[in-house]
Amino acid sequence: MLAGNESYVPGLPNSYEWLETQILTSNQTSITFSNLNTNYSSTYQHLQLRIVARTDRGDTDDFIMMRFNGDSGNNYTSHNLRGNGSNVQSSNPRTNYQNIEISAITASTQTANSFGAGIIDILDPFETTKNTTIRATMGLTGTYNFVGLVSGFWNSTAAVNTIFLDQFFGSIFVTGSRFSLYGMKG
Repeated sequence: MLAGNESYVPGLPNSYEWLETQILTSNQTSITFSNLNTNYSSTYQHLQLRIVARTDRGDTDDFIMMRFNGDSGNNYTSHNLRGNGSNVQSSNPRTNYQNIEISAITASTQTANSFGAGIIDILDPFETTKNTTIRATMGLTGTYNFVGLVSGFWNSTAAVNTIFLDQFFGSIFVTGSRFSLYGMKG
């Protein structure tokens, strides 16, 4: 309840600024955002990926794998929580892996022309005194429905200069998939 001369100020809807987008005009095995530290570190504290995607995997869903700066060593940890309205699944933390596993996006046996959607927050990617952490929400609907929550980190204090995305099962992102990068000022 507001008293006297106080006023309510809602959250700022334009806190994130659009930086770049990749919309696939043909099928593609991976997505890369480059020169991030060079282009954005002086202006933005956090990055956010907004994804609308589908793969050709012969199943209802697929997983996005995320790596930073070309690091494919066992330097990533992630944890997934998934639910479909009646069941909940929680993965054991994936420690010392070669990527952060983010569940999930739509695959080829899902309802035709449907795409999974998600938001991945990359917190303090240019800070060199702590590990880069992420949090994500992903979901899909159709013949199989669910929402996923993910947390993870990259065990490195290097500033993030490159984000690399591919799929867990070696499938490809299909035409029409969209990957947008946003920045939030500190």
